[in-house]
Amino acid sequence: MKKIILIILMIFMGLTSCDDIITEKPIDFLVPGSFPANEQDAMAATTAAYTRLHSSIISFYYGFTPSDIAFQGQHNMRPVSWFLDLNANNGDATAMWQQNFQGIALANTVIQFVPDVEMNDEALQERLIAEAKFLRAFYYFELVRVYGGVPIINEVVINTEDLIGITRNSVEEVYVLIEQDLTEALAVLPNDYVGEDLGRATKWAATALLAKVHLTQGEWKEASTRTQQVIASGMFGLVADYNSLWSQNAEYVPMPDKNGNLVNEIVFDIQFEQNERNDFKQSWTASRDTEIVGATNAVGGGWENMLPTTDYLAMFEVGDLRKDISYVTELNGNILESPRTPGAGPISGKYLNADGDPPKSNNGSQNTYVIRYSDVLLMKAEAENELNGPSGAYQFINQVRDRAGLSPLAALDQASFRQAIRKERATELGFEGHRKFDLLRWGVFVETIRNVNDTHMETPAANIQEHHVLLPVPAREREISEGSLTQNPGY
Repeated sequence: MKKIILIILMIFMGLTSCDDIITEKPIDFLVPGSFPANEQDAMAATTAAYTRLHSSIISFYYGFTPSDIAFQGQHNMRPVSWFLDLNANNGDATAMWQQNFQGIALANTVIQFVPDVEMNDEALQERLIAEAKFLRAFYYFELVRVYGGVPIINEVVINTEDLIGITRNSVEEVYVLIEQDLTEALAVLPNDYVGEDLGRATKWAATALLAKVHLTQGEWKEASTRTQQVIASGMFGLVADYNSLWSQNAEYVPMPDKNGNLVNEIVFDIQFEQNERNDFKQSWTASRDTEIVGATNAVGGGWENMLPTTDYLAMFEVGDLRKDISYVTELNGNILESPRTPGAGPISGKYLNADGDPPKSNNGSQNTYVIRYSDVLLMKAEAENELNGPSGAYQFINQVRDRAGLSPLAALDQASFRQAIRKERATELGFEGHRKFDLLRWGVFVETIRNVNDTHMETPAANIQEHHVLLPVPAREREISEGSLTQNPGY
């Protein structure tokens, strides 16, 4: 594998103790060669590799805005959603690049140095390295889907001059690294955790992510195999009440399935804690409603960055139990109306966290679900349909539909089942950061944006171009490389 050099001059933010993985003492400076020096350092370095997940609001936003289910309000008009003046100096494109490579740098520190740390617990040492490989794969998976081929960086040194001449690896090469990291990680990671380790990557998180990696590449057999492994593990299930998932009070709490058995639906999530690691979702997915006391700081008040389209509403079948929390038009007797975007107002209710800590502007406590068990079932159904047609796929999609109060699917051909999967992923996983990536991997993103009926999407529909399936490589990164980092077409 090609080795590219990355500078690490990263000060770790102070991390205060709480009941999850961010419990290690803060590290003031990362100095390769002297850190990590012991088991405590190794734990802290691995914990630090998770921190880039907490700055992922731009990535979360980009994952479904714009799409056929979400648009951005007019108060901001970010170029990545409106396709107006989207260029290599764009702040969102720069942030996603930098944040993911910062995460890769932190993961590389663990992978490179922890094997040489003297530790009494060999199993823990191997686990920490596996966690870092999972995280490196996670960050690279986001990069390759957003920018295409990117530099493969798998070594930590501090010579900035070696960044001159850095080049992009191919998409295929990046996926080879991702698959290798996840395969090695899942062989070591535990099935689950307890106590302060809750939230760390598990064997099944790595397996499910690997399934999504295969699905993204159209590797249907491999995707089917990996999803089946998660299903057969018996570690997960669908909770009976879909609406019960959407509160911080549901985090790491087994809940009853339709048969009354206690199950866990969350395969992997990103943890947040108010006043420590702000989650932003509550304010970013809500509308600024003048009728709600407190406006942006109140439940239902926010920044209009991610609002549901009328096309999304139309996807819900009659009787779909997911609609009420997915497309909220009224709160506490107030009809939601936006003073900034005429005709807007409805929001996704998944991040109201009404039973948890009330939001404080861009400051919330609700975890972000990255992979739920329903996602695994729908991936399995999609892979089975592509391999063999619908006959072996019904059982998986119909579990999801049954929980939603919908009748089972039957008597569809392969093409019709494919469309049913695409609709079901929207209504089940809407506003969870998946939709745009689904549209991209299906090869229908541009045409979908152009055909959205919601009037709020008229400008994006008119401005989107074929090259917008990728974001530009940031100008600053190309400058550092002295031009050796090539730009994506169209920018």
